Amino acid sequence: MKDLAHSSLRSGLLAGLVAATLAMPGAAAAASTDPAPLPAAGDGWRLGVAEVPAPHAAGAKVRTTARIEVLAGQLGQGGAPLQAVAAAQAAQQLADGALDAWVGVWPDEDASPEGVRATRLAWSAAPMAIMRTDTDIHAWSDLSGRTVCLSADGRVSGELSARFGAIEQIYASAADALLALRVGQCDAAVQDEDFMKQLLTFPEWRKFSAQLAPYRTQALTRLMRDDLSAPRKAAVRQATSAERVRELARQQARDIAFEVYLDQTVPDCH
Repeated sequence: MKDLAHSSLRSGLLAGLVAATLAMPGAAAAASTDPAPLPAAGDGWRLGVAEVPAPHAAGAKVRTTARIEVLAGQLGQGGAPLQAVAAAQAAQQLADGALDAWVGVWPDEDASPEGVRATRLAWSAAPMAIMRTDTDIHAWSDLSGRTVCLSADGRVSGELSARFGAIEQIYASAADALLALRVGQCDAAVQDEDFMKQLLTFPEWRKFSAQLAPYRTQALTRLMRDDLSAPRKAAVRQATSAERVRELARQQARDIAFEVYLDQTVPDCH
């Protein structure tokens, strides 16, 4: 954070992020406190998600995942590791007893496999784009030939180029993709709708509040075995409740915004 004292931009970013942090429930005691882990049943319930982040390497930058279901699992399982299970294999893994629950984009929200209950969660994973407010992009079709920043753990890699002719630039994390947008390396950034809405509540993102509403709907779905014990069912439901997801969403947006701030060593592109 060199030249912090001389950079009004970065000082403003920090002040706004700290103010937003302190305004959050429970943050007055410690601005960097994460949501408390939930009580788990027994030795922890087993959650599957489509992708599991690689372990944090010593010396590497800390990066918050773009996937809210990963955060829910990491904080709510009582130490049980997340398991990487593609959507196509999720139902079978649950039926075999290898998983207690799975959360992700389920291809058919109305179809529940035998012995498994499918529940739509309070999280829109539909693709939403944000851009500088002075952009000339006003429709998804305007992305043809334009650069779009995506994170490696996002959900639309390949889709924007195939559907709209966009030039996709994939970055290691959501923070890296959003930083690239801020410094002018791409014309737009795309992430889950509900994440983007949380991010845009920060005043530092007003200059990047031009947006494209999702061109399709997509929500997260929780699959849970019907034969789970009552305590485990309660733990799964609590970890993925609407209230819990909202709490995690606020924390996720704040953390990623702060990661962008810490890495932004040049002014926004003008």
